[in-house]
Amino acid sequence: MLEKKGLPRIPSIILWVIAPAISFWLLESLTHSVIEDMDWPLICANLIFYYLLYGILLLISKRSWVSISLGSLFVMIIGLVDYYVIQFRSVPLFPWDFLSVKTAMSVSGNFEYDLEKDTLQILLGFLIMILIGLFTRWKLSIKNGQYHLLAVLGAMVSIVLYSTSIQAEAVHKKLGFYDYLFTPNAYYHMNGFAASFISNMQYLKVTKPGNYSAKRAEEMLESYKRYERGQTAETLPNIIVIMNEAFSDPSILGSFQTNVDYMPFIHSLKENTVKGNLFVSVKGGNTANTEYEFLTGASMAFLPMGSVPYQQYIRSHIPTMVSELRIMGYETFSIHPYRANGWNRKKVYEYFGFEKSYFKESFTEAPILREYTTDLATYQKVIDIYNAKPEGQPMFVFDVTMQNHSSYSKDYENFVPDVEVEGTQKDELLEKYLSLIKVSDEALQKLVEYFAEVDEPTVILMFGDHQPADWVVEPVYEINDMDSSALTLEEEQKRYEVPFVLWANYDIEEEYVEAISANYLSSLCLEKAGVPTSPWQNYLSALHEEYPVVTANIFVDDKGLYYGSNVMDTMAEELNDYNRLNYYYLFESNHWENELFRALVYP
Repeated sequence: MLEKKGLPRIPSIILWVIAPAISFWLLESLTHSVIEDMDWPLICANLIFYYLLYGILLLISKRSWVSISLGSLFVMIIGLVDYYVIQFRSVPLFPWDFLSVKTAMSVSGNFEYDLEKDTLQILLGFLIMILIGLFTRWKLSIKNGQYHLLAVLGAMVSIVLYSTSIQAEAVHKKLGFYDYLFTPNAYYHMNGFAASFISNMQYLKVTKPGNYSAKRAEEMLESYKRYERGQTAETLPNIIVIMNEAFSDPSILGSFQTNVDYMPFIHSLKENTVKGNLFVSVKGGNTANTEYEFLTGASMAFLPMGSVPYQQYIRSHIPTMVSELRIMGYETFSIHPYRANGWNRKKVYEYFGFEKSYFKESFTEAPILREYTTDLATYQKVIDIYNAKPEGQPMFVFDVTMQNHSSYSKDYENFVPDVEVEGTQKDELLEKYLSLIKVSDEALQKLVEYFAEVDEPTVILMFGDHQPADWVVEPVYEINDMDSSALTLEEEQKRYEVPFVLWANYDIEEEYVEAISANYLSSLCLEKAGVPTSPWQNYLSALHEEYPVVTANIFVDDKGLYYGSNVMDTMAEELNDYNRLNYYYLFESNHWENELFRALVYP
């Protein structure tokens, strides 16, 4: 019916010819200006993909309305997903994000999906395209089935050839491709969504570093073997680690005044306390990557931009801080008051060595703040685990909280913000966020006060997994007359700093650590707890002296100089060695019993 009453053949063909270009323009305009950001060679490179997409749909269906309408609908959906991904976590859509669909869906109901006027106009453009496309009546007259099949196969082969070409280094140079992976927003804006997304597909698999061999990696770690005197169960301290959701201190970005201190307890902790600045690889999301770096000692610096090891690379038992402590005699527990399928945690935790994991179903009666289980409820679970274990049996508990999870735009009857930011217009997002941080601080105080009274030696480490998304902290830049789009490398990396605090209920040396990245923090924790460490952790402690920060975004050397991760190839051999050891660890360390990744003690 559409073909009888629709547009004449010639206008239908004209619309089909311009539809891919319009779709390209509309999708890119959702997140940036094509004219300002993209050069013509890269515009053309992206257009090729759109014409191939519409061409395949035309060849398969032989009808222009199917090609135009379905093609435009597909591009609109992808563009909208990318738009919201950037809104929620401040970086664009990556190929491996589709491995995290379950995790994304589990928290999707807690975000606001407001659209700006410009965005609504772009979506209206897509809808007009889809609607007009339905009334086109151009029909390909390929009657021979074999020719039709060959045409479809030829188009699909063209897509494969395009994808292969757009990933090639020579093509990148020819097109003037922006190849700095550590700035993903600029990468997508300057190269275009299609070219960037397809180019990133090559990173779904990690390639071996140059001059790599398992034997060489093992020889490097052999030199860090150190036998230590074994400890009895009674002398091993309990270790409680809290990775606190979105916990950070925005004042690191610039000064501002509040009506109350939002971290009074942490600020007051001094005795038997180690504090410092923790650099992480993510902001606004991808919690699992900070978790991965902490528990393993490996770094996201040497993995593809935006990848999530929990989803992509962890497929069997692998040595971790958890398995090491378990072999040492600890009982190992994980706590996460949300869904077990998030980031594939249920399976990964088994591979890491956790004996018992408590997920959302263990907190059905727990107190809720906004829509999430409170920090204090998870700390009560820690206390319950402690009280249920045999006396003198050391425990390791890893608690990944949810209380402070975004979004911060909704109002709730069970949450009344009490932190106000002074000297600026009322900013609800920042004030709500800081009020949640204050609640976390209060909960930590109660946990510390409880374990201050127990007889068993106990260490508590708390750190944030990442800062909140850009729009939450933007007022801090405005208060300080700073342009968040024109920051230096050092200023930019402030967005990847979170506080950490380690406290013990027995005497330890107080210290302030100016800079440490998440991959080193577990080694520091075990060292301060007086627990024997593995050759791998001994190596990491030594590397920290030379390069205190190694993240997916930067390296910082012992002189305090910052280097973007794009200069990895020209960096010192020590970092190239770390790259090789990361590959060995992730893909060839094989099992918990690997003596290079567990403490070596005298009988």
